[in-house]
Amino acid sequence: MFDYTCHLCRKLHGFVRQVMPNHKDTLACFLVPMPLDAECNKQLKSTSPSHVNACEYAKICLAVQQVAPEKYDAFDQWLFSEHETAKPLELVRNHAEKLVGKEALGQALVSATLQTQLQRNIEIYELNIKNWNSSNMPQTFIKNQVIFGPPPTAKILEDHLKKEFNLK
Repeated sequence: MFDYTCHLCRKLHGFVRQVMPNHKDTLACFLVPMPLDAECNKQLKSTSPSHVNACEYAKICLAVQQVAPEKYDAFDQWLFSEHETAKPLELVRNHAEKLVGKEALGQALVSATLQTQLQRNIEIYELNIKNWNSSNMPQTFIKNQVIFGPPPTAKILEDHLKKEFNLK
């Protein structure tokens, strides 16, 4: 679970991108956008300046996945290609439009399916706050545990995954 505007989420994403190719036949990773933006997340009273437009980034991610799931991986790789900073929202939207078409993206962004998924993602976040007493992001779900925040390195993430899933 990540927020594109969250620098720690982008850091973890880079680690995931380093580790997954080593286990492509044995592990899968599901990316769950969850905006830290009060605009769409009622769990938050206000939006930190670093998370402004997080709802829009999440919607664009979900829309690309909805319209062209086969193009989402390439979009995700481009989106997170520079982990230190978030790409400007207009650039992200323009890139998404080039990938899936302006009209298709526009329709997906206002679809009930997208809105429902976004609210489900936020509900999971709310449940984690309630059940685990933490709102820290990113949140990584491995078996029956939730890890809050990124590990210090990609190697530590990989070692943890190897241990949990008995991987070589």
